[in-house]
Amino acid sequence: MKAPIPLNDLDKAIMAFQRSQAAVPELLRHLCAGNLWLLVPFHPEVANQNMSYLEGQPLPFLRVQTSKGVAVAVFSSEARALESLKKGKVRPRTYMPAIMSAQDVLGMLGKMNLTMSVNIGCSTGDISLPPQSLLKLASGAAFPPPSLAGQGNERLRLDKIDPADYPTALVQAVFDFCRQHGQFRAVWIFTRVMAGPPATARKPYYLLVLMEPRDVALFHDFNLVAKSVSREYEVNLSLTESNTPECVADLFRQAQPFYVARDYQPPTVSAPNVP
Repeated sequence: MKAPIPLNDLDKAIMAFQRSQAAVPELLRHLCAGNLWLLVPFHPEVANQNMSYLEGQPLPFLRVQTSKGVAVAVFSSEARALESLKKGKVRPRTYMPAIMSAQDVLGMLGKMNLTMSVNIGCSTGDISLPPQSLLKLASGAAFPPPSLAGQGNERLRLDKIDPADYPTALVQAVFDFCRQHGQFRAVWIFTRVMAGPPATARKPYYLLVLMEPRDVALFHDFNLVAKSVSREYEVNLSLTESNTPECVADLFRQAQPFYVARDYQPPTVSAPNVP
């Protein structure tokens, strides 16, 4: 029996993403790092060589039909590319793997307005990314880092949400991510009070986050998770304005967070005595 293909970091990230979208930050980081493999028509004289693509040339890479339309097949390793060919029962000497830097692949396919399908037909499972996402990844601007200062001077009228009306995919992804990182102590979700007809069909949600201690890099990863869950939502993030016991206790009195760390005990502040 043939030994299974060893899992590299991108394989592991893809598999984790199949279980929960909390794995988005690791997935995006590994997609952008190192090399990726594509399939090109078999040419024995160029086997096992690095591949380059000049703009304007006919696209030599294999395109496949997926549930999201036609996509360029990309793989996390040469072994995964060969695994996909075998599973697809492609005749020998039809295609061969070619290697390119991940940044070149992302930028090239994004500019050509092509979807990328990673590890299609492989035991890791597969993922697809649209061209807009590829361009953002290639440029390093997948999502702008949120400010630890929150929403600045903007004041919004926010509404509490009945738990039965929570956006399940968003809340679950955030919950899964927060329980992996002890700095997240509690997270609340609100929607906005609309003064008139909504400007967009995307429903607005506001996540208020209590972090102890505050960590800009980890809050950026939180942002990646929250904003990648669904294009149906407009997701806004803010840290609590103050981590003082009085402020936090007041927040708990106003609304129940959907996430509270298991080891976190919300503060209780007695009301002042009125003579």
